Amino acid sequence: MMKRLSEECFDILVAGAGPAGLMAAIEGARNRAAVILLEAGPKPGRKLLATGGGRCNLSHAGTIESFLEGFDRKAARFLKPAAYAFPPEEAVRFFESLGAPLKVERGARVFPASDRADDILKALLKEAEAVGVILHMAAPVKSISGCSGAFEISSGRGIYRSGAVILATGGLSMRRTGATGDGYAFARNLGHTIVEPHPSLVPLVTEETWPREAAGLALKNVLLAAHLGKKRITRFGEMLFTHNGIGGPITLEISRFLTDTLSTGGGPVRVEIDLKPALDEKKLDARLLRELNENPRRRLSTVLHTLMPESLMKIFTSHFGFNPELTAGHVTREERLRLLRLLKTLPLTVTATEPIEEALVTRGGVSLSEIDSRTMESKLCPGLFFAGEIINADGDCGGYNLHQCWATGALAGRSAAGKARMKDEG
Repeated sequence: MMKRLSEECFDILVAGAGPAGLMAAIEGARNRAAVILLEAGPKPGRKLLATGGGRCNLSHAGTIESFLEGFDRKAARFLKPAAYAFPPEEAVRFFESLGAPLKVERGARVFPASDRADDILKALLKEAEAVGVILHMAAPVKSISGCSGAFEISSGRGIYRSGAVILATGGLSMRRTGATGDGYAFARNLGHTIVEPHPSLVPLVTEETWPREAAGLALKNVLLAAHLGKKRITRFGEMLFTHNGIGGPITLEISRFLTDTLSTGGGPVRVEIDLKPALDEKKLDARLLRELNENPRRRLSTVLHTLMPESLMKIFTSHFGFNPELTAGHVTREERLRLLRLLKTLPLTVTATEPIEEALVTRGGVSLSEIDSRTMESKLCPGLFFAGEIINADGDCGGYNLHQCWATGALAGRSAAGKARMKDEG
């Protein structure tokens, strides 16, 4: 490890002790740089602890190519060098070498074997201490000045000087975990363009109010489809109804594709829920006919209850014009076909996303065109590096976004340390 030069002078200063910042600091120190890590809040890794419902879906168990498929084309091209520098299998080796065994669940989602995000954070903090990272809490960065390997950073704990700065301050999502968006202002002041932040992986707000009557109801094994012009985006899995519309895993995944349209006034967006995706219309119609013909004296509400949860059945009868007292034998062909269409394409009109504070990830941030993807260094301000959510590269659910933090953090830390060595040797 390179010797620290003085009490306030370091080779690398990392701003933000989230997943990207912790990884950047560890990799910088492992590569013989003197590293200080500043965290604005009272505790490190608060967002990491909240991910995956506290279980921490920390990576995607697949190839580099399958990891990159979780991002749009532009972001995938940008992230390719970082993904090769720190691929998914290296993430597994990294955490297990720190004494945090992992497991893979459905959808190639990687979790700690303990199902405790705290175990991942403890492993990172223990390793950071072991490799000599200096961690200061409650030390918000106030300003960053300088460039070309001579930075002065003012914080709540004093003035620091550093040869390199890694901004890993995150975005604006999950404000309750301490996100402030301060890093955008620092980047902008150092010459960078900020792509307007929007919520991603976020619940959706609907024009229809009936979802609130089923708020909290989770639907499993359904197909959600969104229509963006001629493009139809689908996701299969679990969703739920909320007081303002819809949420749950597949809703969050689809929200990534809608947020730009909705935030720029291009909405509303039509979405449809296929409640019975395992059955095509012909087979579902045959089932409906059988249910109705075999029980002609049963009330329609009873028949509907065999096809859907009670709270949703009540919505079908109260909002879609089906008489719950009508007996099965009196259901007309027109009513049956209308019921069939609703079961296959239950319509909703999405008018907005929930606020960015409710999002899991921020879409937007430092423009990719201004960052060297091979090193994570600024093309405009030498010695300035970026890692994690502050970069305009948001991905799908399933460990993609956390692995983006590990990969860009590792690459930024190694690159900054390499630059420090070159300066020292020169």
